[in-house]
Amino acid sequence: MKVNEVSKRYAKALLALTKQKGVHAKAYAELQGVADAFAKDAAITAYFQNPMITAAQKIAAVKSALEGKGLSEEVFGTLVLLAEKNRIQLLAEVALAYQGFLDIEEGVTRGTVRSAQPLSADAQKELESKVSKVLNKKIVLTYQQDPKLLGGAVAQVGGWTFDDSIETHLKKLNEELNRRAN
Repeated sequence: MKVNEVSKRYAKALLALTKQKGVHAKAYAELQGVADAFAKDAAITAYFQNPMITAAQKIAAVKSALEGKGLSEEVFGTLVLLAEKNRIQLLAEVALAYQGFLDIEEGVTRGTVRSAQPLSADAQKELESKVSKVLNKKIVLTYQQDPKLLGGAVAQVGGWTFDDSIETHLKKLNEELNRRAN
């Protein structure tokens, strides 16, 4: 998902507020939780995208749905502001931008691992450790099963690709055999 500049501004402002209080990680969890809830319910999305519903009605809906639900005042205020400015539909983008800024602040690099079979917790931990050591950064990986892979795993982190798939090993073996044959 591409994040527009408006979403980045909201995210940056929210991060500045939450960082002052030291609740920036908690705020991300809250923001992402609300964004996930919105994304799961098409009726909520339709309501906030409806141009016939006034900003005041949208603000009232946000307040009645989320007030007293344990959200920090910064996240709650941001949600109300998004509703007021008729930008609540940007919530998922704001959460993504917030995560990106938070990762920069904390020196975290995110990546994706595709594997033929689900990796065990130990294999995941070992892979994260190896990639972290090579890149000398904190790494957070998400895991996906890819039926196109014959076996092994492919990790993409930042601009790096760590390919330990069977297909790549077979290609290297083929190249080595062809080199020796010539």
